[in-house]
Amino acid sequence: MRLLQVGQLVTSRQGRDLGRKYVVVQFYDDNHVGVADGLVRKVSCPKRKNVKHLVIHRDKLEVERLDDKAIRSFIERHSSEEEERKEVLQDHGQG
Repeated sequence: MRLLQVGQLVTSRQGRDLGRKYVVVQFYDDNHVGVADGLVRKVSCPKRKNVKHLVIHRDKLEVERLDDKAIRSFIERHSSEEEERKEVLQDHGQG
């Protein structure tokens, strides 16, 4: 069973796109996936990433057909939630 699934939210942890969030849109082999962010990397031309270079999040985009607009809004929604969590931690002296 794969750890990753199509629609899974991931963050790049190596390369020029370090820290950028993507959604998995396809599998090339056991070690490489195609990811898109709906802005720079569209579903029609995903970026090939090594699975070792990704941070895998629990969140998954649940739609029948992935499109750029759905991916953009999903990433924006989860990015803002992450920023809110960081602010709360900093307010309590834990960040």
